[in-house]
Amino acid sequence: MRDIQEPPVKVWLVWSNEHGAWWKPNRRGYTADVWEAGRYAEAEAAEVCRKAAYGWRGGSPPPEVMVSAPENDQATFTPDDLRHMPERMWSRAEEATKEAIAKRRAAEQDGEVAAR
Repeated sequence: MRDIQEPPVKVWLVWSNEHGAWWKPNRRGYTADVWEAGRYAEAEAAEVCRKAAYGWRGGSPPPEVMVSAPENDQATFTPDDLRHMPERMWSRAEEATKEAIAKRRAAEQDGEVAAR
């Protein structure tokens, strides 16, 4: 019998554009420190973002976005990695925000989402 390996499970962070911070574990508050941020399964992070999107007004950034956790990319970190991680993760949050805006615009053009 072959040994079948499951792919590693990715974990997600939730960035709040409203608060300019990461969600803490168990959806309890916010933190500016990426290492204190909660780690969420993909389905849970998507649910948080989907619920927050109900109040999303067109022309503004989405309230929350999912961002791949830094440990998904590498298992160990150098001191230099750790020093630059806040900027790197902020950049990821910015990219996720731009992607969410683009998806919303495409959905609005296709008539799938009513512009608010």
